[in-house]
Amino acid sequence: MKRVTLLFLLTCSLLFSEKLEEYPFLGVTISTQTTDIANVADLDSETETAVGIRYGRQTMDWRTMFNFEFVSDVYRSFSVEIDKILLDDLFGYPEVRPYAGLTAGYVTYLAGEEDASTYYYGANLGLIIYATDTIDADISYHYYNIMDFDEVTSIQGASLALHYFY
Repeated sequence: MKRVTLLFLLTCSLLFSEKLEEYPFLGVTISTQTTDIANVADLDSETETAVGIRYGRQTMDWRTMFNFEFVSDVYRSFSVEIDKILLDDLFGYPEVRPYAGLTAGYVTYLAGEEDASTYYYGANLGLIIYATDTIDADISYHYYNIMDFDEVTSIQGASLALHYFY
């Protein structure tokens, strides 16, 4: 299933990419994650701070990223994100660009001596704010639905990322 999902996302990103100018970038991210926990009597959710790195490419209308995030003793996550940049004409500011996107990934929860791994998918909304010609800030909200895992049902939160275009 993991291979099929990644193959589907990569194929979609190739279909949507036209012969337009692409802007590759590297980035770092910090996010606050609220993990919804099921089947635990005294806990409904946990909030953690995750850090990560990103690699991606962006055109004027689309952005594709590979993300790796982790919380030291809680989980590690690898995901592919495809975003559509929206409403450029409405805002009128090339420095501020809203987007909506889809994410699919693989997460490993570190629980004592046994690790549990599963897939997830979700959506994200955000704003790209250009600081300079080569640096932007990305402020976003994300919601991920965890598949086939009894203890954790979803992850949601806000992220702040800085990207360097080269």
